[in-house]
Amino acid sequence: MTQWFSENYGTVLAGAIVLAIVVPIIVKMVKRKRNGGPLVECGGNCSACGGACATGSGIGPNLKPGEKLGLIKTVISIEGMMCGMCESHINDCIRNNFKVKNVYSSHNKGETVVISEEALDEVSVRKAIDATGYKVTGYVSEEM
Repeated sequence: MTQWFSENYGTVLAGAIVLAIVVPIIVKMVKRKRNGGPLVECGGNCSACGGACATGSGIGPNLKPGEKLGLIKTVISIEGMMCGMCESHINDCIRNNFKVKNVYSSHNKGETVVISEEALDEVSVRKAIDATGYKVTGYVSEEM
């Protein structure tokens, strides 16, 4: 055993270093997902997602207060989402029926956030989601 360890010391050390770096990152991502948040934090490059990450304030790192991105953020409250698969069904429904930049659903929060260049038709959104078996209980749209 000691001979094997001495012959493979470098490999064992490299593996331990990789694990020490990767495991905390994965743990942090799992905690964020459980809390209904995105897997990764915003990198600050709003051109990467067109500002669709919607950090909550609508103010990206290169925007001044009051300056708008020119996008529409729609928050849809949805009843009936119970898991990640439900979130996927809603996201697919929105992507397949509307032209959007980004869509994110959280079954924990019971809501879907849609980022688009133009306002979505509320009646059409309600019909599309109702057709999947979920129920829209709220709809708020604002310019970002």
